[in-house]
Amino acid sequence: MYENLLFQLGPSLLEKRFLATDVGKLYRAIPFDQLAARVPPPAFFRSGLGRKPWLDVKGGIALLVLKHYLQLSDAKLIERLNTDWSLQYFCGIQLKAGEAIADKDLPSWWRSYLGKHLDIDKWQKTLAARWKQHMQPPQSSLHDATCYESRIAYPTDVKLLWQSCHTIHQLIQQIRRRHHQRRSRNNYDQRQEELVSYQKSRKKTRRWEKKLRKKLLKYLLRLLELLHDLCIKHRVGLSHKGRQLLTIEKLYEQQVKKIHGEKIEDRIVSLSKAYIRPIIRGKEVKPVAFGAKVNKIQVDGISFIEHLSYDAFNEGTRLQHGIRMHEDLLGKCQHVSADAIYATNANRRYCKRKGIVTNFMAKGKQKTQHIEQAALMRTLLNHERSTKLEGSFGNEKNHYLLGKINARAQHTETCWIFFGIHTANAVLIAKRMEAAATANDHAPPQRRLRLTA
Repeated sequence: MYENLLFQLGPSLLEKRFLATDVGKLYRAIPFDQLAARVPPPAFFRSGLGRKPWLDVKGGIALLVLKHYLQLSDAKLIERLNTDWSLQYFCGIQLKAGEAIADKDLPSWWRSYLGKHLDIDKWQKTLAARWKQHMQPPQSSLHDATCYESRIAYPTDVKLLWQSCHTIHQLIQQIRRRHHQRRSRNNYDQRQEELVSYQKSRKKTRRWEKKLRKKLLKYLLRLLELLHDLCIKHRVGLSHKGRQLLTIEKLYEQQVKKIHGEKIEDRIVSLSKAYIRPIIRGKEVKPVAFGAKVNKIQVDGISFIEHLSYDAFNEGTRLQHGIRMHEDLLGKCQHVSADAIYATNANRRYCKRKGIVTNFMAKGKQKTQHIEQAALMRTLLNHERSTKLEGSFGNEKNHYLLGKINARAQHTETCWIFFGIHTANAVLIAKRMEAAATANDHAPPQRRLRLTA
């Protein structure tokens, strides 16, 4: 019988081999103990009851870091964990011979649990305290905002209305089938044919689209009334569908307002993710994004979340908060580089009062002796922001699973974004730690001076 001799090594030698691997270098860059101390243990560790988890809180955090580092689905991540000893060591477990984790939803469970207890500000303070020693003197900060899109179908009014009609129709049929009644005749097939005809058409006129929306609105109102009558007649409770029904009713109210030309606030763009809002980005290729908008600050290549919201906000009002966050995490801020939207009069006065040099275009007449120096400083700060900060956006979206967020709830989506951003930071810190260790190994030994009488 084959035996893995690796696990027969002593703990010190096994740990030494683990720290020499890529994931071992990443492990040293993350303060797992301090982060785990901020999260209460699951119910099993407190009372001994309930679902026995494979991992403790420290291991759950490590599992989510591995997901974004390896860019794997939940099922593939569990497969790798079952077969790779270094990943097991990273998560603080050691599977026995013939033992395997069969729960493919384990990463999802920990994402939900950690998302409910995630305090972004406190967690980032813990990370900054650990990483500060591996950063250059943090005197300048870069500010910008981006949108991390959620994976939803592109929303249109017709799609959302039909999806609502289909959901209510299915509920009605389930209730009638449960009480041995015939299938309801409510023109569902006729409305479906009209929708298919509209979707197949290459030329969708506004008049046709508005007419179809009016028909679907009337049909949706009729379905909601039928469902309400059925629930009263048969005393049916729909607590498991309550949130979705409230979303559909709110969507109906919004679409009625749009038909009458009224302004819509907090517009719903997804029935399954009612918290998602359209974010106007103004990009040439993608003018509207659907997901979380994040205002970030970056210091020496390390990014921190200053503000995360699923509603649109003006990032220009967040500069002062970002500077205060910089000072709270890393010390005094002397230089700021931000986009033109941040260059408001209030922000200019604040930076001038604090003695902070910015990349904002100067207003009014300037002194001749300072024009060239100010222009050179603006050029350097603009270059830093356009290369490092904006480059980090693409790096996170392309290599750390932040291109499209696959989470299904608001707290899990926030957790997904947090771990994606800070896994990218941890990889950069790990490289710096390795470079510093290599430099120390190759440094010439210091000569001792021998004192003579």
